[in-house]
Amino acid sequence: MATMTKPTNATAFKLASPLFAALEECDDELRAVALELFAQLASGELDPHEEASTLALLAEILFPNADDKGIPGLDLVEAEKIVTGDDVSDALNTLAKMDREERTFADRLQVAMTERGITQAELAEKIGVGQPTVSMMLNRTCRPQKKTVQKIATALGVKPADLWPA
Repeated sequence: MATMTKPTNATAFKLASPLFAALEECDDELRAVALELFAQLASGELDPHEEASTLALLAEILFPNADDKGIPGLDLVEAEKIVTGDDVSDALNTLAKMDREERTFADRLQVAMTERGITQAELAEKIGVGQPTVSMMLNRTCRPQKKTVQKIATALGVKPADLWPA
């Protein structure tokens, strides 16, 4: 009997990839809670208030630095669009600093990996994440949490400050 495969939507997978990367970075306890919350959402049994609460809790677990509206992971481009008034200069300086930090981290990580002859897949295995997560950090499509930088530093035998700029 032939197996039928379900068609996939590449856009949906791309949109979901930051969720999976964040889920991989959670400790075991938070990951278990997040998976249970996803199961509750998928059940279709939540009323609108319960669904909103569940989504807010998931956002807090996966993206602890959510903005004031509860929207997880404020994007640099989006942040630049919403900055107005007298805060523009300070906000743009902060965004520029964040961009430099991410660029420096990605560059330093790539150099450290190359010097040690370690692949993305090998590093991912050592720090307990998937290879796509390492790729996303190198391509600057996700900002690693402090604990992830520490795990990477340990795996590469360097200090966290050698990877992430102080």
